Amino acid sequence: MAPSSVSEDERYRTSTQYRLWSFTPTSLLELRTTTNRNAANRVRDAVRRVREARAATSSGNTSEADGGNSRAVSAVPEGEVDCLSVEEELKLVTHFCRQTLQLGDHLQVPTDVKATAVQYIKRFYITNSCMTYDPKTLLKTALFFATKTENHYFRLTKFAEAITATKPEEILASEFLLTQGLRFTFDVRHPFRALEGAVMELQAMANGQTPSVGDKLRGMSRRVKEAHGKAREYLKTSALLTDVYFHYTPSQIMMASLLIADRQLISLYLGSKLPPGSANSAISAKLMEALDKCAEMLQSMDPGNEQSIAEKKELGALAKKLRKCRNPEKIDLVSLQRAKREGDGEDDERVVKKRKLEREQSAKEGHDLFGPTIQK
Repeated sequence: MAPSSVSEDERYRTSTQYRLWSFTPTSLLELRTTTNRNAANRVRDAVRRVREARAATSSGNTSEADGGNSRAVSAVPEGEVDCLSVEEELKLVTHFCRQTLQLGDHLQVPTDVKATAVQYIKRFYITNSCMTYDPKTLLKTALFFATKTENHYFRLTKFAEAITATKPEEILASEFLLTQGLRFTFDVRHPFRALEGAVMELQAMANGQTPSVGDKLRGMSRRVKEAHGKAREYLKTSALLTDVYFHYTPSQIMMASLLIADRQLISLYLGSKLPPGSANSAISAKLMEALDKCAEMLQSMDPGNEQSIAEKKELGALAKKLRKCRNPEKIDLVSLQRAKREGDGEDDERVVKKRKLEREQSAKEGHDLFGPTIQK
């Protein structure tokens, strides 16, 4: 009996990207709103605790006030804490995603590595806040982590040396935090491979290699090539910096980018897949509606546009605001990780002693129950 075929759509629906990282626009906004609200409450509570501890200590002695983290005390702002809004956080995350792409260019890593790193950042900040964990630090960790998941080996020391004022321990300090934020799912399905496959098929149609469906596309080889280049630019920038990965499949994103590049060409291509008829008309209409919405989202961030002076000024103001509403207890991740490791060492020692006592107790109980060992 021949095995039943599984469609590409069915395979995608089994992926963690679909099951854990696909949202409606409404549900995504709700998640971000909840994250922002919870983080703002924690920031205000943390600031209050540090202020109370600072007031209770003797002059200049902050080691007891903050558990040895002097940076926490120095970072506490005066007066009421003005926290970021959901929209402000999203603008900052997008800005740091741009910086991740620029850092990837500086390190000369492949497109897949940069794209995966950006998606890691965007996924992480759905359930975590910029006010809790600094994006400037996390983007380095995300890019380094992406080099591993995308099989592009990069030695940690060399990676850190290539980035100004960065130490290896700073990159590793937030690696487990990132892993938790990603819910231990590292696979990212990108639309790049789908684009190459679609372009190969379009070229075959344009060259007359598939005459049964390619007559209308014959002779359009140059248009296919031009559409390919323009679509890829949208996938390398706009698709990564907008939320299309959370709302559409890689194939839909790919097709929407081609639709932007050359609508007539892609309409002919889709027409060859879904010939006019009552059976296909509803499917075709639904597909085009989804592709148009995806294309609209992609076009909201033109890949060729540089940030305006006004946008840069706004981002500068937001960065300044972020520095004043950071959670003081989460600023020095390196110290926190070091303290945790030392604490874990103590815990491990206690666990070893406990297990040893349990084995001795078990052995004693066994001895009492069955009598002494028989001597040979």
